[in-house]
Amino acid sequence: MMSASVARGKELPRKTLHFTTAIIPFALAFGAPLGITQRMIAIALVALFGVACVVEFARRRSPAVAAQFDSAIGVMLRPHEVTNGITGATWLLASFALVCLAAPAPIAIAATWAGAMGDSTAAMVGTAWRLARGGNGKTLIGSATCACVSAAGAWWLAGFPPTSAAVIGLAAAAVERPSVALDDNVRVTVGTALAALLVTLLLPLR
Repeated sequence: MMSASVARGKELPRKTLHFTTAIIPFALAFGAPLGITQRMIAIALVALFGVACVVEFARRRSPAVAAQFDSAIGVMLRPHEVTNGITGATWLLASFALVCLAAPAPIAIAATWAGAMGDSTAAMVGTAWRLARGGNGKTLIGSATCACVSAAGAWWLAGFPPTSAAVIGLAAAAVERPSVALDDNVRVTVGTALAALLVTLLLPLR
């Protein structure tokens, strides 16, 4: 069983990096006056995803690249990512690029916020709860945190009315909670985008 200190040592830098991706929904929401368009953001994310794919390929083909990769960020990797698994960062870039390319701005903002902040805060709060009280797996308090944070972003940044934002937050928590093979970065971001699309069709923004 992983000790509390080891768990914190792995998750803190990982989630700190994850939190920095909140720059994407902020850029989508407030970048226009600075000349930053959604298309520019999408292109940048696609380029970064391309770089990530090259790194993923290289670390599997070259022991030297794998050693450098593990030395640089190995502390942040989960067991399934160390050998043949694709890293969560690569999945996150893929899902962010997809929603920014395919979705209208409010949906892309809500989805990337949920992926950056809703998922991360759920993990941080849930991990702290488990370490303090014991237990394994996802926690209800983590899911509630995901719902609240995701809803707040959908309302504050994306402009969804409170009821619609609450539905989007609940959807983000629902797709974040299951422990399944599909990476939660993809589930939360894409699942929230689909929920926001459905809410937009049924309950327009204005």
